[in-house]
Amino acid sequence: MKLKRAVSGVVGGLGTAALANRLLSWKASDLQPALDGRQNTYRWRGFDVAYTEAGDPEDPDVLLLHGVHAAASNKEFDQIFEQLSKTHHVVAPDLPGFGRSDRPPLTYSAALYTAFVTDFAEDLTEDATCVATSLTGSYAALAQHGSGRCSGRPSSGRACSTS
Repeated sequence: MKLKRAVSGVVGGLGTAALANRLLSWKASDLQPALDGRQNTYRWRGFDVAYTEAGDPEDPDVLLLHGVHAAASNKEFDQIFEQLSKTHHVVAPDLPGFGRSDRPPLTYSAALYTAFVTDFAEDLTEDATCVATSLTGSYAALAQHGSGRCSGRPSSGRACSTS
């Protein structure tokens, strides 16, 4: 009897949590863009990655990569984005699983983020300077090193040429 009550309590609690989650997600609205600029979507491995860009595409590229933490998004760069866009073409994605990007059910690993940074930089920038915060700095360094476009050590603050 005690086991039956315990199982019933757990099932009831899970059902209540699932219902509450569904109701809360129904009330939630889409996130608004954190940065002023052109809002775009990059299709990568079957899902959408949101990014914001600003500045003249003919100017040198700057790729801004936010850190990886619970509230991460390209909003980390709101204090420098506009200023940089006056002299550079600035591109700031919301990494997969963060901000306005899709959150597919997959394993979010260093290999996944390194592959994303490599593909995104190669597809959307040319010889970009990369500014990456926190753990994403290591993904950017791994992407640069693994791209095969560098000879020797990665240079400080510069991504490899992607042309």
